[in-house]
Amino acid sequence: MPPNPLTYSANSKVAFASGRLDAQYFRPLYFEVEERLRATGAAQELGSILSTNARGRQPRYADEGLPVVNSKHVRTNRVILSGNRTATEKGSPVVIKNGDVLVNGTGEGTIGRAAPYLHSQRSLPDNHVTVLRTDAVDPVYLAVFLNSPLGQWQIERHIKGSSGQVELYPSDIARIMIWDAPDDVQQAVREAILSAFDEERRANDLLEAAKRAVEIAIEDGEPAAMAFLDQAEEAI
Repeated sequence: MPPNPLTYSANSKVAFASGRLDAQYFRPLYFEVEERLRATGAAQELGSILSTNARGRQPRYADEGLPVVNSKHVRTNRVILSGNRTATEKGSPVVIKNGDVLVNGTGEGTIGRAAPYLHSQRSLPDNHVTVLRTDAVDPVYLAVFLNSPLGQWQIERHIKGSSGQVELYPSDIARIMIWDAPDDVQQAVREAILSAFDEERRANDLLEAAKRAVEIAIEDGEPAAMAFLDQAEEAI
């Protein structure tokens, strides 16, 4: 069980060095998480392994352009890319690519949620989403770790602001420590998430094929609709 004492204290020197004077930051739980991660001998701060750690800007919406990903689209371990508004790429500080990790940076209930970006279509983050990019660890594993209790406890520690206006800045994300797990562990996590992603994509494709089959059945009859469904299922 994680430590959760009713009272605790912090050295004033440590408090002033951290730049934080709120009790939340000094919960014993957070120190134990850090100690246990360091004890693995394979712990790294994100700031030391990220090649990109940037939050998006307020999008310049347009009828054509790249889809915009906001906090509603970044779910736990998956990114929604359906029906998104589009915006111009010009002037955007960062463009989302396949293999990036997205982190929600604002909002009660959504802050700290992370997901790997597994779509081939490039997109743009809005000013509530931070884009992480690294070659040091598998991005799918990184997203899953950030969503785990070890990741979420650290995220809770670095959140700033008052209720209703909480923020998780890129500089705070850089201080989060992760366990650089063995390759076989990272690949096992990756395969599980990719399998779920592929099954979800296939289910969506089959749903669209079924909708089209209903239209064909009305226009050309049931045999034509069933033939279409058979072809669609083989292709999907």
